[in-house]
Amino acid sequence: MPKKLNKDKRPRSPKRNPQIPLSRVRPVKIIGPRYYLQHAREFPILGCWVMSGWKEEGITPVVIARQQDQEKVIFAVCMVDLFCLGIKDAFANADFSKARFMRELPQMCIGFPEPCSIELAHEIIYGGLEYAQRYGFEPHRDFTTQMCDQVLDPPEAHARTNHVKFGKKGKPFYISGPHDDERRIKSIMDTLMRTAGKGKFDFVAGINPADFLEE
Repeated sequence: MPKKLNKDKRPRSPKRNPQIPLSRVRPVKIIGPRYYLQHAREFPILGCWVMSGWKEEGITPVVIARQQDQEKVIFAVCMVDLFCLGIKDAFANADFSKARFMRELPQMCIGFPEPCSIELAHEIIYGGLEYAQRYGFEPHRDFTTQMCDQVLDPPEAHARTNHVKFGKKGKPFYISGPHDDERRIKSIMDTLMRTAGKGKFDFVAGINPADFLEE
């Protein structure tokens, strides 16, 4: 016959003290990438990079990385169109392996990463953003939703050299990208017609934009 379970050996429920107020119960803190992105400015700059030949191309990814700890980094990548549209794309990450970051840096910079100063990185990003806003173009939504702006220092944190040129030959120059369909091209051309004016901007579009230029 099976042995009877000794009542004294049954598992007991943990004791609870209903007198402990909820205000004294410590919440569990979950620290992950979002936390580090929100506090990114508290960490030192690890380095900044741009794409080699960016002055001639008029467009470049700008990578800004911060030292989270000895093995991890916080970083943001902003694709900046210096000729017209400003910040066309952006993404950020944190709690990211430093070794992996260095391996993937050439891909982020589309080729050979060219180190640059924090001052130049900020001037390209914020200068491109401000130039684009003059002509009615706002930065890509991920610049703020992914907290890329928090990885950067504030706009006034670094003096500008004013040696970075925006536009081409003194006016906006729109070059359509591989993902610009007819609707987007029309929207951009309409905006330039309204803000810059006919004949006061240049363009290279993948489709015939003549219809967009009619008054």
